[in-house]
Amino acid sequence: MTRKSLEKIGRQALLISPVVIAIVSFFAVLYWLRPHNTTFILVLTAVVSIFVIGYSNFLARRVQRRMDEVQIASQGFASFRGYTWGAGITVLLLQLPPVTNRLIDLTDVMTARAPDMTIRHRTAVLLGLNFGFTLLVLVQMVCMIVASVIWHRRMGGTPEQS
Repeated sequence: MTRKSLEKIGRQALLISPVVIAIVSFFAVLYWLRPHNTTFILVLTAVVSIFVIGYSNFLARRVQRRMDEVQIASQGFASFRGYTWGAGITVLLLQLPPVTNRLIDLTDVMTARAPDMTIRHRTAVLLGLNFGFTLLVLVQMVCMIVASVIWHRRMGGTPEQS
């Protein structure tokens, strides 16, 4: 029994690993290339974002194939509530000075060595938008997990394994 659960955890970790590898390598490359070329950093940001979103959609479709009606209803509940709650919480977070100051400082550090002020301001705005959108997605993900836990607690336990 323990061996099967370890195999299942290993398979899930293997499925999620491309996203983790992409994000970790993106931040490593971003720190390494920061002083060089801002255009390349923006293109790399777009490519990594598109990859993570596309692979996440692939994983969601793959998991949904094996779901029954109750599990699909649970997913719908978690998605709807998570998106709504996450958007609201993100708006509240962006109103707090420590959060906005951290995002602004991170953007300023990433664009500090741009050769031209016009390019620096444009890059800073684009990176700020990307960091804000990333914050939104992360908060929505956490809210979807919380909503899923709420659904399972209200509906009486864990789903049956077939």
